[in-house]
Amino acid sequence: MSFDIEKMNKLPPEARFFDVNSIWYFFNGWVVRLLYPTPITPNQITFLSLLIGLLSAGFYVSGRSDALLWGAVFLYGKVFLDNVDGNLARVRGTSSRLGRFLDSIADFFVTVLVYIGISFYLVETSGNATFWFLGIFGLLICYLQSTFFVFYLVSYTSRVGSYDKNRVDENITEEDLVAAKVDTSMNWTLRLQKLFVWVYGWQDRLVERLDLIFRKLAGVSQTDETSWYMDRCFLAAISPLCLCTNNVMLAIFSLFDQVELFLILLISLMNIYGLSLLIWKTLKWKIKVASKLT
Repeated sequence: MSFDIEKMNKLPPEARFFDVNSIWYFFNGWVVRLLYPTPITPNQITFLSLLIGLLSAGFYVSGRSDALLWGAVFLYGKVFLDNVDGNLARVRGTSSRLGRFLDSIADFFVTVLVYIGISFYLVETSGNATFWFLGIFGLLICYLQSTFFVFYLVSYTSRVGSYDKNRVDENITEEDLVAAKVDTSMNWTLRLQKLFVWVYGWQDRLVERLDLIFRKLAGVSQTDETSWYMDRCFLAAISPLCLCTNNVMLAIFSLFDQVELFLILLISLMNIYGLSLLIWKTLKWKIKVASKLT
């Protein structure tokens, strides 16, 4: 089978939007093309990404004079490979729910350890223990912002019908249990799904409730829900809230020894940014509805 770069994208050309995260993967296609004919699997790339992410966290807590430099370098390496695995799976036609959960859980553990690492670095270099609070709070905000983006992205892709490995609601269904009984190889997928729900479930529920509040404020009816989630301008605008861009920004701020500033901006400015966009989306919807009535 020949290499088809178009298959890397989860969306067909007519359904795509500008995703700022794609900027950080500008040479991703070349790497995937090189890996395509090799026996290297996407899951092996995921494990390599996990290892590189752990190295990043290790440098942040190392106490070395160049801790921020190498922490940033390995963090970007993790971000880059985190995209390669999925793209390689899609061009080979081997995307799976197992790979989807493995990737997300690896992201969780790396991000937790990196944020512990930068918190440790700030406490050690400043002698101020309150940086533990700033770092852990930043971690929670980071994940809520990323879940916010992923919720609307998956709500969109599921309606476009181009990618079925992610679900808005990842709680285990009767179909999941039956599939695991019929095919014992699905047991690992089920175990990872349970871990995924334990790790990410509370975030998903919070974002779903936030979305419900704003849909009610906008006056979105059940028949109009699809239109609410098909807003590509909104998706493009909230794409900087993704974990990928968050980690790239952390790496850049680390290079300039401005980790504290990064956390402050993450907690304040980016929260205001995301909420403002949701308010804008709601007002835009209300204006559209009002214009139809006049």
